[in-house]
Amino acid sequence: MQMLTVVGRIVFVGFIYLFLLRILTVMLADLRSKGIMSKTESDLGCIEVLSGAEKLPKGRKIKIDSRGLSIGRGKHNDIVVPDHYCSLDHAEFKHNRGMTTLEDVGSTNGTWVNGERINSQVQLVSGDFIKIGSITFLYSRWGNESS
Repeated sequence: MQMLTVVGRIVFVGFIYLFLLRILTVMLADLRSKGIMSKTESDLGCIEVLSGAEKLPKGRKIKIDSRGLSIGRGKHNDIVVPDHYCSLDHAEFKHNRGMTTLEDVGSTNGTWVNGERINSQVQLVSGDFIKIGSITFLYSRWGNESS
């Protein structure tokens, strides 16, 4: 009888630990899904300037993190493109759950991915070419580069 009581207590404590572990994993998944805690830096995106301008030189790499990036001619954008073919508010990069997307936000001359004009949000994959105005970018995964 005493042995049964001891085994019952051990099983009960084991269930409590399993319950607490489940709560912690759910909380961690929720933080990652909201972008508060990213899995790893390699999950983030990166764009490299292939053909640039004076203020946006060729070879510059820009990290796309969970906050995303706005791009356009206006000074309030994260990336200011000094190009008269680029609208004041041209496009937005968004990063969520390990995926980077690009959306044109009503530009006049359009946003182009791999030679095709986009009309809705597009998921980017490594190797995609992005053209905004006369500036061309190459999308890839972030690999500990400095921006």
